Amino acid sequence: MLLKAYIFLVQFFFTQRVQCMYDYVIVGGGNGGLVMASRLSEDPKVNVLVLEAGNWVEDLPEVYIPGMIGAGQAFTSLNWAYETLPQRNMNGRSLTISAGKALGGSTIINSMIMTRATQAQYDAIGALNNSTLWRWDELLPFFKRSEIFTPPNPDQVAHGASYDPTVHGLPPSDANKGKVKVGFPNYFYPQSDMFTQALMYTGDDGLRFQRALDLGGGDIQSRVGISSDSLDASNNTRCSAVCGYITPFLNRRPNLHIIAGAMVSKIEWDDDRIDGLLVARRVEYFVDGDSVPRYADVNADAGGEVVLAAGTIGTPKIMELSGVGNSSYLKSLGIDSVLDLPSVGENLADHIHSWANAITNASITKDVLANNETFKAEQLALWEENRTGLYSAAPRAIGLAAPTDLLPKDRISSLLNEARRNLDKYATEFANGNDALREGIKAQHQIALDLYEKDEQIPIELNIEPGYSGPTPRDGRGSKNYTTISAVFYSPLSRGRTHISSASYTAPPAVDPAYWTHPLDVSVLTAGLQTARKVLRTQPLSSIFVEEFEPGEKVGESDENVEAYLRTVAASDSHEVGTMAMMPRLLGGVVDTRFKVYGLKNVRVADASVVPMPISAHLASTVYSIGERVADFIRNDQARRTKPLVRQME
Repeated sequence: MLLKAYIFLVQFFFTQRVQCMYDYVIVGGGNGGLVMASRLSEDPKVNVLVLEAGNWVEDLPEVYIPGMIGAGQAFTSLNWAYETLPQRNMNGRSLTISAGKALGGSTIINSMIMTRATQAQYDAIGALNNSTLWRWDELLPFFKRSEIFTPPNPDQVAHGASYDPTVHGLPPSDANKGKVKVGFPNYFYPQSDMFTQALMYTGDDGLRFQRALDLGGGDIQSRVGISSDSLDASNNTRCSAVCGYITPFLNRRPNLHIIAGAMVSKIEWDDDRIDGLLVARRVEYFVDGDSVPRYADVNADAGGEVVLAAGTIGTPKIMELSGVGNSSYLKSLGIDSVLDLPSVGENLADHIHSWANAITNASITKDVLANNETFKAEQLALWEENRTGLYSAAPRAIGLAAPTDLLPKDRISSLLNEARRNLDKYATEFANGNDALREGIKAQHQIALDLYEKDEQIPIELNIEPGYSGPTPRDGRGSKNYTTISAVFYSPLSRGRTHISSASYTAPPAVDPAYWTHPLDVSVLTAGLQTARKVLRTQPLSSIFVEEFEPGEKVGESDENVEAYLRTVAASDSHEVGTMAMMPRLLGGVVDTRFKVYGLKNVRVADASVVPMPISAHLASTVYSIGERVADFIRNDQARRTKPLVRQME
């Protein structure tokens, strides 16, 4: 009851103090948006507004209890659940892409995993932009700035947790500095260590992975380790972007305003331009389905900005509703085009999830929580009493497979040669008639293929679930216990798009990730799932293996059959990027290296949509660093602004 009363006061505090003019209007209250809100409102002289379509949900057990990830409302009312168009290469299925619909965004419903990609991948994004700003060495301070890291205690170390202190953030010296709390859970299933040992197995046909010192350290190819989580180690609860960047400042920042339940419909533009660029003058939004719009004015004359942080699918939707995008397409929907920027919504890429699972003789799995109400109640009581037991567990042991961990070198060479021969073909297909973007996709593919060739790409994540995870509903798998190894495809060359389907802000967008359109993607994920099946049978996991459930005997062992099976079950891993790509405009980019939208004076983007190509990591920590970096750019620009803006009449 006390927690619910606290949340009510939080909601009242932030939603009642609403004004009309703001220095910064932030659209989207996910991790990028809330970092921005927190950092910018450190300056008491500016007013900051966050418009978030979802609600405050920090009081829900399925949000704050680690062992309840995915339960309750997490993937229903707290999820945008974007449905894709039928996917030609997935047997015509429509897949669901999850994204958090709540204050905190996807940090409310994600698996709390705080990994980072490789140094080589961040460096490659910098090279794509001819800029050092995205190189690993330049980004690391922003990764560190975004977190308060709690090192593992002796018990956690005994269960495999380890870390590199040089790549993590310390507690802030100033209590007014927000950071997300990162640490390790209080319970580890024995299967996690067995999985680690299986990947490190050095016997005949063993994968021979090495133990990772730190999965956030940038050197993670062919490594396996325990991921740190967005978790408050002091009380074993999820630490979302709200926990890290908003709740520490309740009642202490009268210049920070948050409106929950606010759907943004469009940005409105000034009749005049500044420096020849369009100027965002106000943001139109609707609260809780109201029929009459409300408006938040932007103090553009004093350098005020709009920051879009609505996600890889939500941000291009707002741009297009505002008249920025492919002018021909917008006009076909009856929307006045104010800026022809045809790459908005294009270049969409997403990770793909698959599962290998087996019936196990292990006595304790997550299945027991679902099948035994008495045991479930006992475990929940343990968590409530002292933050121990199964509900204090959080994901997870993770292995990062390099190409040569999955396929023979001659097979990799053959696939890469074929991809290079067809570079123009696929870049043209994926660019959707956009000549500049064709060159951008070609450049991305060249980078990705070079990383494959040097064995520096990480195309597959393997992770263990001590219980069932997969496509079969509960009534189709009985009350048995399971072990699941997921194979997540990290490095797709396929590119799709997302665009509005109507001029109405309430209409869902048309989302087409074009999964498995590139043949290299097909071969690598198939190899990844085959590897996951192999790990289930590798000691010591083999000691608890009874029989494979999925793909199972009905699919068999051949790559052809496994590929066909994947077309029927593979799912989105909901790590979509690229629709507002940070690339040179000549390569079809939408934002520059300071995250400003080309052609717009005072609009930036601070979410995963700016990441131009897929990275080998869960996205949360990278988006936190993006928010930190954008806030830094804005504050630096504001400090340098010494002369009045010169307005030009059109």
